[in-house]
Amino acid sequence: MSSRQIVDQTGFSQPTVSRGLAHLGDEVIRIGSGSSIQYAIRDYSRGFDQVPVYRVSDAGQIRVLGTLVPVRPDGFVMIQIDGVTIYSDGLPWWIFDMRPQGYLGRAYASTHAANLGLPSNPDEWTDSHALRALLAHGYDVVGNLLLGDLARERFLELPGPTAVADRAEAYPRLAASACAGDVPGSSAGGEQPKFCVYTDRGHALVKFSSADDNPVADRWRDLLLAEHIALATLGVDTEVIDMHGQRFLEVPRFDRVGELGRVGMFSLKALDAEFVGTATLPWPAIVSRLAADGHVHPEAVDGAALLWAFGVLIGNTDMHTGNLSFVSLHSRPYQLAPAYDMLPMGFAPRSGGALVDALPHANLTAAVSGGIWRQALQLATNFLDRVRAAGAAGGFSDRFAPCADALGRHIEDASIRIARLDI
Repeated sequence: MSSRQIVDQTGFSQPTVSRGLAHLGDEVIRIGSGSSIQYAIRDYSRGFDQVPVYRVSDAGQIRVLGTLVPVRPDGFVMIQIDGVTIYSDGLPWWIFDMRPQGYLGRAYASTHAANLGLPSNPDEWTDSHALRALLAHGYDVVGNLLLGDLARERFLELPGPTAVADRAEAYPRLAASACAGDVPGSSAGGEQPKFCVYTDRGHALVKFSSADDNPVADRWRDLLLAEHIALATLGVDTEVIDMHGQRFLEVPRFDRVGELGRVGMFSLKALDAEFVGTATLPWPAIVSRLAADGHVHPEAVDGAALLWAFGVLIGNTDMHTGNLSFVSLHSRPYQLAPAYDMLPMGFAPRSGGALVDALPHANLTAAVSGGIWRQALQLATNFLDRVRAAGAAGGFSDRFAPCADALGRHIEDASIRIARLDI
C-alpha cells in the first residue's frame, strides 16, 4: 500500500510513517518510485525467503534476472537487477508453465509430494506449494528459467546429455517408468502419457500408447499416428516408432537448443490469464488482443488463426489455451511456437471407453478470415490424403477406417461453406 494509505489506516502522521518505514529497512519492499511508490512487508511464513531468478540462454549460459520476494499477505515482488520492482498477487505469470502439471506433473507428485509435504494431487497445490516443488527440483522444467540457487547449481553440474542409443530397448523401459510415476526431467503439461528424452536429433517429448490389445488402445495408437501426420503437414519434424505392441511419437522440444541451451516458453493460457482474460474465445481472438498490446509478434495472429482453422477442419476438439504456446530468447513480443498436440481429438475414446467415429459440425468462426480458411482447407485436404495413404499401407487399425471416412465428409462439408466466404 502507499504511505498515504498507511497514514489513513493507522492514524499516524506522515513523518511518523516515514520514520517507521525507514526503521524497518530491508523488511519493507518498495514497489515503484516517486509519488506512486507502494510498500510491502516480507513474508517469512511460507517456508522460503527471497528466491534468485536465473535465465539460461540458447547457448546454455546462466544470467541472473533478479530476485523473487514473498510479501504479505500472499503476493510476490520481483526485484529485477536493474532495480525495477513488479508486484503480483500470486506467483508471477511467467512461472505458470513451469509448475508440475498434466501427466508428468501427476507422476512428479506421486514421487515427490509426500517428501515435500505437499498434497498428492498437483491440481490442489497453492502457489507456495508449486514454488516449493520448483525450488527442490526445478532445474529441468519447461522454458529457460531457474528458480533458486539449488536449481542453478544443479544446472551447472548437469553432464552433457547422451543420446539414446537403442530406442527399441529404451523407449518401452522409459514408458514403463513413466507409468510407474518415475519420470525425470521436464514438467511439460498435457494429459497424454509421455516422457522426455535426448536423441541424436536433440531433446524430445515422446508420447506413447499402452501395449494392450483392445479397441481403446488401438484408437490411441491410431491417434498418435494421426498426430504425426498432422504435425508433418504443418512442417513439424516428428517420428513414429512401433515396437512391442506400443506406438511412440517423438516430438522435438522447442524450448531446448542443442545439448544445454534453452528457450523461453509461455502458453497462451498463461498469457491470456495475465493480459487478456478471455479463455473461452478461439485462439486467434485472444492472440489478436495480445498482439495489439505488444505482447506477441503481429505475425502470430495469422499463424494462430491458421492453426485454429486447421484444427477445426481435422476434428481437433481439444484446442484449449494450453495447446498453443509462444517462445522467446529475451523479451516481448513473443514468437508463435511450432504446433503441438494437433490431432483429430474428436475421435478420442470417451472416459467410459466408448469409441466415436463421427465429428461435430465445423464452426467456421469469423475470427478467422476467409483467406486463412482457404489455406487451412488446403492443409486439411493434404492431411486427409496422407491419412488415407497411411491407412492403405496398414498404419491404422481397421477400426479407424470409419474415422477416416467421417474426416473426409467433415472436410467436404466445411469446404462447401468456405467457398462462400470472402477472401
